[in-house]
Amino acid sequence: MTTLPLKVQIEGLTKKYPNGDGVENINLEIYEGEILTLLGPSGCGKTTILRILGGFNDIDDGKVIIDGKNVVDLVPEKRPTAMVFQSYNLWPHMTVYENLAFGMKLRKIPKAQIKAKIAEMLEMVKMGESEKKYPNQLSGGQQQRIAIARSLLLKPSVLLLDEPFSALDAKIRMQMREELKRIQSELNITVVFVTHDQEEAMSLSHRIVVMEKGKIAQIGTPTEIYDNPNSQYVASFIGEMNFIPQANALLAVRPEDIKIYIDETGDYKGKIQSVMILGHFASVHINYDEQDIKAFVPRLESQTLSEGMAVSFHIEKYQTYKKGA
Repeated sequence: MTTLPLKVQIEGLTKKYPNGDGVENINLEIYEGEILTLLGPSGCGKTTILRILGGFNDIDDGKVIIDGKNVVDLVPEKRPTAMVFQSYNLWPHMTVYENLAFGMKLRKIPKAQIKAKIAEMLEMVKMGESEKKYPNQLSGGQQQRIAIARSLLLKPSVLLLDEPFSALDAKIRMQMREELKRIQSELNITVVFVTHDQEEAMSLSHRIVVMEKGKIAQIGTPTEIYDNPNSQYVASFIGEMNFIPQANALLAVRPEDIKIYIDETGDYKGKIQSVMILGHFASVHINYDEQDIKAFVPRLESQTLSEGMAVSFHIEKYQTYKKGA
């Protein structure tokens, strides 16, 4: 990623709220044409950073440089950013066309140009022929497409997305992720995306910033963070993970890295608690030393396993952390 031009630089960013939440000394570089996701639980600071980028929150200290210019003193409408919220924020009394045209009219863009740009953008978000509809005539996913289209029409340098798909059901959410990736790739736009959904972060992002209590815990590609989490916190937050105590350490083991044997071939002995079929694979829970160990096995393999069966297992790959680290 580092060969790409720099789009956003956040330097020494601090913003504290009276209750102690917020962010402290955040340093982050965001590159042109990447989807960077801020991931973490509620209250970790991810939305604070996004709102600061958009100009909706003031700061206590630091710089926010977009396209080489420090924008900390600029109001949202003067920044080269556009924000899409979870709640769509479409005007209910306006048609889709009027919602999309509003920002461009304020910028005194000629009528014919507005019409052409809206037609082009509606095609891009697969919402052609919806100009005359009102928001309440659209599904949640369609409304969110229109909200994204409205933001993109303003040609922002950086598109900011605050948990935009969290109100949608699982299937639509997956479709919207694919759509966003397609649109982002076509336009080569820089996107900063906030979510608490690790699956969403893994599937969408070029890089993920894992946040913990107002600080950055780890930055990396989805593969780097999944395969090499730098702390127990990151390991427990991204993907499924077993933590197995060993002397003064914890072994962190992904369920797919556990191989089950119906004889005593494996290094560890246990008893199967449950076998759950989850499509093409099964989730198998093993009671090992009074601890629940989860393993993922191919569905066909799982047919030889049953509840109460004594088994052994082998750990094929693991990370080691100090206890409590």
